[in-house]
Amino acid sequence: MHPEIPKLLQLQERDQRISALQRDLREVPKLEAVANQKLSSDNARVEESQQRVREIELKIKTLELDAKTRQNTLERLATQQFETRKNEEFQALGVEIKRYEAEVRQLEDRQLEFMEEMELAKRALDEARARREVTQGTVNQELQVVKQRAEGLNQRLSDLEGERGQLLDPIDPSALELYQRIFKKKGDSAVVALENGICGGCHMKVVAGTVQRAGEASTLAQCDSCGRLLYFVS
Repeated sequence: MHPEIPKLLQLQERDQRISALQRDLREVPKLEAVANQKLSSDNARVEESQQRVREIELKIKTLELDAKTRQNTLERLATQQFETRKNEEFQALGVEIKRYEAEVRQLEDRQLEFMEEMELAKRALDEARARREVTQGTVNQELQVVKQRAEGLNQRLSDLEGERGQLLDPIDPSALELYQRIFKKKGDSAVVALENGICGGCHMKVVAGTVQRAGEASTLAQCDSCGRLLYFVS
């Protein structure tokens, strides 16, 4: 076995653990998004309830304005009726007054209906906010767990990177450069066992010359198919 192989295997073990931690860390934003997504329906329900309250408030204010306008007209007509000396004009103004009074009553009745709707709408809004508050509590707990997990992953990653740095110096630069190039390309392993003439990486049979080189200490043997570094297992 080439003397650099044990060193590279140690380095590879750290690199594999680092890669696994980095994959886990890339999942953190997804986990946060999943947790926050649980609030989306509750937020939509609250917004819908708020919009309903605003719509009813606008209708009530519009009715109040219409009723006030008619009340002003009623006062003007009553003044005109009081001041008129003509019987026909007096009667005509009376008809107008009754019409406006009926319209005012209708508007007031509609106001009462909308006020009842407003009470129901506000109750629905309170319930929607209460449900969202419960969901928010659950989401906050989940986000806290995700945060703690991320902190733990970052701490372990920092420790492993420190260990990896200590393993680099004893390795021959040319062997290290070859290992790093292969590991980056393959993404899982750069150094694998050669057992019964089969590469532990791609599981292809290698030629006899490669098997012989894998057992020697003078050269680094590479798989004929995938290019991974091989160490001999009898």
